[in-house]
Amino acid sequence: MTALHCAYCGKRVTKRDKEHVFPKCLYPPSKAKSKVQRLTIPSCRDCNDGWADDEAHFRNEIAIAGEPNPARRELWEANVLRSFDKIDGLRRARDIVDRMKPVSTDADIRYKIYPGEDERVIRVVRKAIKGLCYYHKVLTPVSDSRIWVDVLKYVIVPEFLDQMSHHHREQDIVEYRYRVLNEHGINSAWLITFFERVPFIGLVSASENVFPK
Repeated sequence: MTALHCAYCGKRVTKRDKEHVFPKCLYPPSKAKSKVQRLTIPSCRDCNDGWADDEAHFRNEIAIAGEPNPARRELWEANVLRSFDKIDGLRRARDIVDRMKPVSTDADIRYKIYPGEDERVIRVVRKAIKGLCYYHKVLTPVSDSRIWVDVLKYVIVPEFLDQMSHHHREQDIVEYRYRVLNEHGINSAWLITFFERVPFIGLVSASENVFPK
């Protein structure tokens, strides 16, 4: 059997473990028989297991961030709520409650959650960008320090969007755009949107020590 290299750390692996680029836990039951290909890439066992807890937390947080589309509402009702009844459910519920911040409105106090301020959420988005870099043969392996990620806070000019390659894995679950730049110390730019509502922007540097720590 031909040896492969882990898409995340570059370690040589002989067993063909596969990891989903986008967490499979993001897909609600109605997508179980979807014909849209789920992206999988080679991964060593350590990397394969290293994101499981954060991916469940990512699902729970993204499921309540902003106004839901139908797919996200189904995910919340069919998957997230049921997960709170499991052995680790109380911890996961507390993890979400602890992220909520009170916001004053004209009518009352509401509670909002900010995914861009949660390092566990950002870690999962970094992981997705690593996987996409491998899948699209852009760059691999990519260390965490070379990836800057944040929630998209500004409008991207249409001209730049038009120059980005567009893809999706169920458009109401996740869609993404990317562009290889190789200029000003930046290798590539990525825009990943979950559930049509929560967009993240990511930059991959051409070398180490480009982004401030």
